[in-house]
Order: sequence, then C-alpha cells, then structure tokens
Amino acid sequence: MEIVFSDVGNRIARRIKELDMRQLDVCNKTGLSTTALSQYCTGKRVPDTVSLYKIATALGVSMEWVLTGEDVTNENSQPAPPDLEAVKREQGLLCDGSPLSSLETDLVAMFRLLPEEEREDVFDIVHLKYKRRLGKKAGSIYWTYFDENGEESGPAEGREARDGTA
Repeated sequence: MEIVFSDVGNRIARRIKELDMRQLDVCNKTGLSTTALSQYCTGKRVPDTVSLYKIATALGVSMEWVLTGEDVTNENSQPAPPDLEAVKREQGLLCDGSPLSSLETDLVAMFRLLPEEEREDVFDIVHLKYKRRLGKKAGSIYWTYFDENGEESGPAEGREARDGTA
C-alpha cells in the first residue's frame, strides 16, 4: 500500500471541518503549534509519530486512517470517521440545501424538547433579533407557522384568526 503524504494533510483538514472545529481548537487539544498544524494540513510537513497520535486522538480517528485513509481492523484501531455531511444529507438535516451545523442541529433538538409556550417565546426572541438585524419592527409571527396544537399552519390560521381578531 502506497501512502501519499499530501493526502495526510487533506484528511486532517477534512476531519477538522467535519467536526465543525477550527485548527486552533485542535492546537488547544493537542498542544501543537498553529504553524505546525497548518503545515500538516497543507501538506508542507508530515506529522511525526507523537504529533500524529495527538491529532488522531483529538479528531477521534485512528493513526492509520490519518496516514492511509483506511482503517486496519484490529482490536486497538478505531473505525474510520463517518462522512458527517453525507449523514446529515441522508437524515435530511438541511436548510436551504445546506447541511445544518452541529450548533444548528443542537438548537433544533433543544427547541423540540421545550413545552409549546416556551417554544413560542424562543421563536419570538429569535424573530425579534432577526427583525432588528434587518431594521424592521417585529411582531410575533409564531402562529403564522404553527396552530394552537403545534401543528404547522398557514398565515390564514395565524394568531389573529385563532384569537378571533383577524
């Protein structure tokens, strides 16, 4: 098996991106300098054994995967990392055609765990901040999207229609 060392950097950089990390995050976890990690990611240098171990551990992959892109199956090796973007696409975790980040996915999960009345509050806060960003006055539009049972509804079934004020 031939190892293409320029691919080592590509695998490291790709895994950092998959984990929604920055090179600085990896440097903080490993104790490596930002210069060294940058040179590894660009293929200008190949990590020594100790650095390779630190990087693999920080990224949750095996050293073999970093070096070869394949995993040697034995009891001490870790499986190759999943393609997180493919998993997100497969699970339908997209917004406007782009996969949701880990932060966005966590926000949706937390939102779903809230009781209905708290969901409305969170929605109104986010909408208010969004409108402020655009420089427009914000009124609640939560009920434009959801009826009183939390089911999706159209604008005609909004809060005014529900409250009999439309």
